[in-house]
Amino acid sequence: MRKTTELATSTTDLAAQPFFYEIRVRGRLSGEQWSAWFDNVSVSTAKGESILRGTLPDHAALYGLLSRLRDLAVPLLAVNVLDAEAQRKLHAQSKRYNLMINLVLILVYLLLLGGLSAITVFLTEGHMMHTALALSVLFAVVGGLSYAFSLWSGHKAWNWITYALWPGSLITFFVYTAVVGLLPTALSIAILLLLTAGGLIYLVYYFRGRAQKVDQVIVEWEALGDDSRER
Repeated sequence: MRKTTELATSTTDLAAQPFFYEIRVRGRLSGEQWSAWFDNVSVSTAKGESILRGTLPDHAALYGLLSRLRDLAVPLLAVNVLDAEAQRKLHAQSKRYNLMINLVLILVYLLLLGGLSAITVFLTEGHMMHTALALSVLFAVVGGLSYAFSLWSGHKAWNWITYALWPGSLITFFVYTAVVGLLPTALSIAILLLLTAGGLIYLVYYFRGRAQKVDQVIVEWEALGDDSRER
């Protein structure tokens, strides 16, 4: 008796969970009309068909929506329901795929880094290129790869690698100019220090902008608190 009760309770809880739905029908439906009848519904039309998408609290609400379509004699083509359990499974599957993609990207990045480093060693050992210049080119190319990977994957961690490598490329380039005598050592150091100061000033403006956004949020929350006290 206890097992039967527990099974009935779990079935009821699953049926009561909110879910997404997608209903395809033949013909063109008015989005404003259906939005007035049902909350959280959107209507799109294409190729003589209409697609209703939205969220519903339970299956009873879905049956009510289907009953409205039946009363209006709207030809029904397909009904797709994504309940809470299915949503959790899809999110977990998406996270697994994203993890695999990131692991493959890291492996590709390490392979490219190893190949470029080997080329750099070959150029410096054969005296085809000065060591500092070769390192400067290496840092610049690897930083460019990191930036490309950030655009590809959408993860900001690649950007931070770029921010670390490109200044390193600039520093090693000015070391090269000072060592080979392209620029006087004092001038190379002065340019390097001025560029570093410019980068730090940019960081100051960046952090100031972030701080202003946080302060704005605090002011908005305090204003909401004042309104609630007045009420």
